[in-house]
Amino acid sequence: MRQPAHDPVQRLNEHHADDLLALARTLGGHPDAASARAEHIGPTGVDLVVDSPHGRSTTHIDFVEPAAGNSELRLAFRALAAVARATTARGERSAP
Repeated sequence: MRQPAHDPVQRLNEHHADDLLALARTLGGHPDAASARAEHIGPTGVDLVVDSPHGRSTTHIDFVEPAAGNSELRLAFRALAAVARATTARGERSAP
């Protein structure tokens, strides 16, 4: 079986580790996350596996609007990452 030419989950984990951690901490409800990796990205959002002092857990972070196709997934992820980075820069926590 052929591997897909572009695996968006692998790309997120290899090139956007800081963004994934910021998402877990600010929008994913894990302010004490030590690491985060993408497990799945789809039309509604991104699923993360998060490691924290409390153990390993998963979280789903919704996109603002559903995305269709790789280009829309990229744009939706970039928008979430920008919110997470801005929130981190201000020292805020968006998630309950």
